[in-house]
Amino acid sequence: MNFDLNNLEEYLKEKILPDLEKSRGGFDKIHTLEVITWLKQIIDHNPELKLDETVLIIAAYAHDWGYADIFRDGQVMNFEIIENAKKLHMELGAKKIEKLLDDNFFSFLSDAQKSRCIHLVSVHDKKFEIKDIDELVLMEADMLSALDVNSSKPVLDVESNKKFMDAMLATRIPKFITEFSKSEAKRLIQAREYYFKQKGKK
Repeated sequence: MNFDLNNLEEYLKEKILPDLEKSRGGFDKIHTLEVITWLKQIIDHNPELKLDETVLIIAAYAHDWGYADIFRDGQVMNFEIIENAKKLHMELGAKKIEKLLDDNFFSFLSDAQKSRCIHLVSVHDKKFEIKDIDELVLMEADMLSALDVNSSKPVLDVESNKKFMDAMLATRIPKFITEFSKSEAKRLIQAREYYFKQKGKK
């Protein structure tokens, strides 16, 4: 088949988003689409990194797919519940995307590209281990979406948000490698701090 990024995205949306709509009240679907948007911006701002956009797009669509098998719709979320699910959701997500990549639709990918998609999903939340450029760029896109309070309402309460932000500032933000993401993170953190300050007053 002739490769077309738009066709690829439509196929991934068809296969993955219905599951994500049922996970955390649809939060995982919204978050995934935000990650895609951020990822494309990072790639556009950093052509010198020579990133494999196709691999990263596939991995981004699948990165939280595993949560669909863990969280019930309407389940109350807090920092500990999400943290405790991270290892399992990476394992489940990697298995899901490995199975999907067996579809003939993905015949345009090399075996190395397929393996990289699976790898990225399997490690994307291993904050102390990720070090390769594509791993870090996917993490940046993931965290920019996680920080953003404008596109989707945060699922965390004020106390859980403090734990989340402490962890972000200690383990995630220092690993950012692109100036675009560093700049956007500063802006998003300010907006998030204001949002939760107002929420805490209610």
